[in-house]
This record gives sequence, structure tokens and C-alpha cells, in this order.
Amino acid sequence: MTTTTTTIGRSPIGDQLAALTVRNLRTSARVPQLLMFSLTMPMAMLVLFSQVFRSVAAGPGFPAGVSYIDFLTPAMLAVSTVMAGTNAGVSAAIDHTNGLHDRFAALPMRATLPGVARTINEAVFTLARAALLGIAAVALGFEFHGTAVDAVAAVVVLVVLAGAMSALFGLIGDRLRRPDVVQFAGMMVMMPLMFVSSAFAPIQTMPGWMQAMATMNPVAHATDALRGHVLGTATATAADTATALLAAIGLWAAVTAVPFLARRVRPARVR
Repeated sequence: MTTTTTTIGRSPIGDQLAALTVRNLRTSARVPQLLMFSLTMPMAMLVLFSQVFRSVAAGPGFPAGVSYIDFLTPAMLAVSTVMAGTNAGVSAAIDHTNGLHDRFAALPMRATLPGVARTINEAVFTLARAALLGIAAVALGFEFHGTAVDAVAAVVVLVVLAGAMSALFGLIGDRLRRPDVVQFAGMMVMMPLMFVSSAFAPIQTMPGWMQAMATMNPVAHATDALRGHVLGTATATAADTATALLAAIGLWAAVTAVPFLARRVRPARVR
């Protein structure tokens, strides 16, 4: 009598990642309120900020010959990426509250894959938001002054920043594990990232201590690089883009390393 043994092995990582990514995209699509907020809120902010703060363009520290809508649009690309990063944190917290995170831990797959899938999900929506923001900005008088190379470089900077924000807020969601708490904590992190930067006004117009903080803010570097590529000015140098990418990748690497370092640290046993 012959006995047939069936061995169920680990599925390829690519198949697992694809399944998790599709699951995240479907989950986002099933919450139309969140989806509409994520895609339309940046456009509403673009309209409001471009009208309310356009007098900033008349200030002494504002770049000469640049309209405020041209100055603001690349900043809104970076800011909307930060705002949307909180969705990754809330998504991670929801996975904990409904027990899905524990199910993932019991499956034969790498623990990092759910986070990678969330990052891909955020990258897809980042590109969608960028397209919608571009349409709204053109309607308000925005003009792209760069080249095709500038456009590609800007997309690369934006996607890398989205990955860093997804990792940062995803870590917050994994640690706090309550969607309502994650939303408040995300706001506390999001506000300085957005406003302690050159997004809405030149850094030179800020107090000295705030300028020092802005130099360590990856969103500030991403905003400068995006603005340089969009305006097609001399500031759109390889150094600007490299600094923005290194700052975002550095934050991404630091945040990703936290869970691994936490596993190695064990509390001392009390005797």
C-alpha cells in the first residue's frame, strides 16, 4: 500500500505580497468616506491656502518672479503625503483590534510583508492624489516649468517620502493599537512635519530655532526638491534631490529598525 504525503510549503514571497497588497487596496476601496477624504482633502487645502496666503508672495523673503500657486503646489504634494500617512497607522491599528495581525503572525510568511503591502498601497494612492492635485492646480493657474527629467525625479522623491511616512505612522499604529488613539497621535506627529518646513512660507522667514528644526525635517527637504523640479529653477540640483531621498530613506530605515531592535531587548528577569 502506497501512502501519498502532501507537503504544503511556503508560498513565494511575491505571491504573498501581491495578495496582501490587493487586500489593502480592496479594504481602502470599501471605505468610500476615507477614500474621498484622502483624495479630496488635499485639493480643498490647495484651494484655500492658495487664496488665503497668497499675500505671502509679496513678502521680502519670497522668491522673485514666482506665483504663490506655483510655490504652493509642490508643497501640497509633500504635505498630502504626510497627511495620508496617518491612514497607514490607522490601518495597522485596525488590523490589531480585529485580530488580523495575530492571524498574520500565525501564517508562514515574513512579518515585514504586511507593512510592505501598506507602503505599496500608500504609493498607489500617492500617485492618484498627485494627479488630482495637478489638475486642481492647473485650474488655479499653476504652470509646470521643469523638464521631463524633473517630472520623473519629483515622482521618485514623492514615492520615497510616501514610503517613509507609511513606515513611520505604521509603527505608531503597531505600538498604540487603537485607531482613535492613533489618529490623535498621528496629528501630533503630522503637524510639525507639515508646518516646520518650507511648505507654506520660506524657511528664512521663520524664527531661528524653527529654522534649525526644519533642517532635520525630511518633509522640508522633500518640499525643496519638489519645488525646485516643478519650478525648473537652479535649486533643482542633484544635491537637493539626493538630500531629500537620503532624509526620507534615513527616516524609513530608522523606523524599520525599531521593531527589530525591540525584539533584541529583553527586560531583566526579577528574582
